[in-house]
Amino acid sequence: MTTYIMKGRYIKILTALGLVAIVAIQSLWLVNTCRLIEVQVGLTSNRLFPKVVLDEAVMRLDSLTEQADSTITLHPQGSYDSGWLAQEGNVLDFIITYLDHYADSVYHSPVNLEVLDSLFTEALAKEDYHAELVCQVIDSLGNVLQKEAYAQTVSSFRTIETKPVFINNEHTRAVQAIIVNPYWIAFRQMGFLLIATVLLIFFVAGCIVYQVKIIIRQNKIARLRQDFTYAMIHDMKTPISTISMAGHTLESGILDSKPALRKQYFSILNEESAHLLNLSEKILTIAKLEQSRLKLVKGEVDLPKLFGELVNKFQVKAEKRVVFEVDCPSSLPLFLADEEYLKEAISNLIDNSMKYSNEEVCIRLSAEARDGYISIKVWDNGWGIPLKQQKRIFEKFQRGGMEYRKEKKVSGFGLGLNYVYRVITAMDGQVEVNSVEGEYSEFILLLPVREEEKA
Repeated sequence: MTTYIMKGRYIKILTALGLVAIVAIQSLWLVNTCRLIEVQVGLTSNRLFPKVVLDEAVMRLDSLTEQADSTITLHPQGSYDSGWLAQEGNVLDFIITYLDHYADSVYHSPVNLEVLDSLFTEALAKEDYHAELVCQVIDSLGNVLQKEAYAQTVSSFRTIETKPVFINNEHTRAVQAIIVNPYWIAFRQMGFLLIATVLLIFFVAGCIVYQVKIIIRQNKIARLRQDFTYAMIHDMKTPISTISMAGHTLESGILDSKPALRKQYFSILNEESAHLLNLSEKILTIAKLEQSRLKLVKGEVDLPKLFGELVNKFQVKAEKRVVFEVDCPSSLPLFLADEEYLKEAISNLIDNSMKYSNEEVCIRLSAEARDGYISIKVWDNGWGIPLKQQKRIFEKFQRGGMEYRKEKKVSGFGLGLNYVYRVITAMDGQVEVNSVEGEYSEFILLLPVREEEKA
């Protein structure tokens, strides 16, 4: 048993580590993908932003010259090396610097950050990057000289800053764009992939957990089967030994001159043989029920008579003080059931009441009509069933978990209640249990009444 517990513990640890590894790998992949997209956004922004600054300056000058009804005459300030101008970036820088200087000095119209924001947002959208921007004017040291009005209210988790684009010859003033929360760009682009990844993680995790549950359940079944085999052999050993001993004694002829004692030995043989037969029949019945091969012979059941036979049987065989209380009116509606199997089911419940109780027990058998059913109740003031055990009490090989209350181990295989459940449900009935640990247990068998009786 310790081996199974250790195996189950290792399986759970390995499963937890596997799930953590899956989540960690997927998370690392997502983070790296987001960073790659962030780098791509940064490169694209640095490529587009100078052109956008130029477009803003041209738009501003076009508007101003239309208002003044004049044209722009370019008179570059200073001298520029022809090799330096041959580079595209330097030419662009020269044009931007000159246009902004011209607009600012001639028309007193500085850069319009709102227009710049709008143009840059549109340019990024054409590249499929839908970003939230903030544009600002900075000095050569990066200090902010001017910022958009709404920029103070913008909250950001992370930002991408474009390279400064200078707008004067002295390179003391530059414009810069800040992309707010660039991870949202990654999330928008990877939306379907993210959802698919999350679903895949949950699916794989669910499959792993399901497989682990199956493995643990198989280990538990293997342990239960081992325990069942041991318990069955142990429980069958006593009656077999008794039958063998009694048979040898009777065969020897020693008791031929003692008829009373000889009769007692025959009685022992009959009882032990009946015990083995009942055990075999119970196991066979459960097997047939599992394979849907059990043939029920339904008929009208005389419930008061059945209760009386069971009370007489258990009063004779009881090894403790048992008080039976019977409440079964003769006016009950007729119902159909297999009398032998129903009797055996109630017998199992009474037997459990006697096993799982102190040296004195009260067992109450009652029946009543309830909502189209005959409700047969078996109540006792025994040890009760722990609440956590009640949901699984009808499973095969499961027991009430109160065996520790006795110094001597309570015999049984955990088949009795499974037998009751399967037999009653095979008769289209239901089984319910009410119990409080240390106070009482009550099992309720619900069997449907005949249709004409319902009418």
